[in-house]
Amino acid sequence: MPDNLRITPPVTNNENINKIPITKQPGPMTPIDPSKVVQPNTDKQGDTNARFEFLLNRNSVFSKFLEQLNQTPALSETLQKFTFEAFSRPENVHDNRSAALFMKELTAAMKMESADILKNLTFQSNNRTKFTGSIFDVLRNTLNEYPGDRNLEQAISDFLKAYDGYFSTADTTQTIAKELDTLSHQIPNSYSKQLKELTEEVITDQPVKGLDLNLSVLKEKIIPLLSKYITASNDYGTARDTITLLVHNLARLNISSHQEVVETFTALLDYCKYELNLPEPKMNELKSMFLKTVTEASQKPANPLFDSLMKVLSENMKQSSSGVTQSLYRDTLTSLLLDNSVYMPFNHIFLPINYNGQFMFTEIWIEKENEKKKSGKGNAEAGGAPIHLYLTFDIKKLGYFEAAVSFSNGKADIQLNCPPSLEKDRRAISEKIGDIFTRNGLTAQSIELVTGKSAGTEKQILRKVYERKNVIDVTV
Repeated sequence: MPDNLRITPPVTNNENINKIPITKQPGPMTPIDPSKVVQPNTDKQGDTNARFEFLLNRNSVFSKFLEQLNQTPALSETLQKFTFEAFSRPENVHDNRSAALFMKELTAAMKMESADILKNLTFQSNNRTKFTGSIFDVLRNTLNEYPGDRNLEQAISDFLKAYDGYFSTADTTQTIAKELDTLSHQIPNSYSKQLKELTEEVITDQPVKGLDLNLSVLKEKIIPLLSKYITASNDYGTARDTITLLVHNLARLNISSHQEVVETFTALLDYCKYELNLPEPKMNELKSMFLKTVTEASQKPANPLFDSLMKVLSENMKQSSSGVTQSLYRDTLTSLLLDNSVYMPFNHIFLPINYNGQFMFTEIWIEKENEKKKSGKGNAEAGGAPIHLYLTFDIKKLGYFEAAVSFSNGKADIQLNCPPSLEKDRRAISEKIGDIFTRNGLTAQSIELVTGKSAGTEKQILRKVYERKNVIDVTV
């Protein structure tokens, strides 16, 4: 019986005893008035919020891309300036500075005939990406035939990473060497001295042959030293940013061996053979395409205009002491990088030309293949999606031109905006345009000429860019 008694301490008369709170029943929910919802921080967004009101995540990659795009001048406002300077400046044979020598090379490369213009445009079109060739066309078609096959996508992705890494080994190694040199000036002398000694062990003159040794030095000596420094100093400054870039390039270099390319391609072939059941002739065709692509990629194509242009940009960034000049080259480089973003729905081609002593700067925007397919969903019966092309060219002493061309089944619709001074020549210009298309096997179905007001090519291009906020171009 006592075992069943509940024994508790006596209850005190203290009024401060914590009482068990009584759970209150929630009251009726008040409907939300949308007009009284707190508005976003429009002070920080400014005009950006007004133009991109549907962009909910202001920290997204696409939002950052648009922000950079809005802050960077157009390529025609930057690249055209110093290419025209190269065209118009007198040559000084006694100026032996490397930047001046590169400007002379650029001036010579800009002198073109009609055949040279076509050759340079074709070079940019064919070499706008490393993944150009028959093997990559077949891989794209295979992905389209097996949509949603994640294993196939992973196998192709691994191969592309290894392929890109292998044929970028020299550039990646040079970049790592520059980052190590920069880092040696950002960390204390006690660590800087050790880093410089280890950097001397990195082979930069023969990066492909010295890949294994470089990886060993980087992973077993340099990275542990930097890890020790970060642990001791807890550095979150510029040195930490440089180390982040260094690790990124090291990861890229780590999959850059010839063996990695062969192994990933072999794994891709095995998947196509055993999982997709591709026939043996198709497999042999893939192997021969791969060998041909690797052989061609090892022979880096050369283009005097493009090579001299890249030399001028990189050299002037290092040597120029003028803030305005530095900004000009930096904006030019940023524009070129933005043109290669996955959010750009166009392939962009540019060309500064000295044609018969006349300077012309032209830009061409060609709609990407995936955009063409989307725009032509309802045009399948008419023979496929039309190809859209936008063209601008600025001829000194003549004026600025814009054109929008739509190609479909060998027929073209052309809209051309000309300077007002050519108003009297509209008929002759229309006839010449028709002759140009006829000579190239096309029919100028309609030609619309406008003089004076701009046709708004830039607005058309930007409108296409803004449509990318919900779509990512993953073509390679």
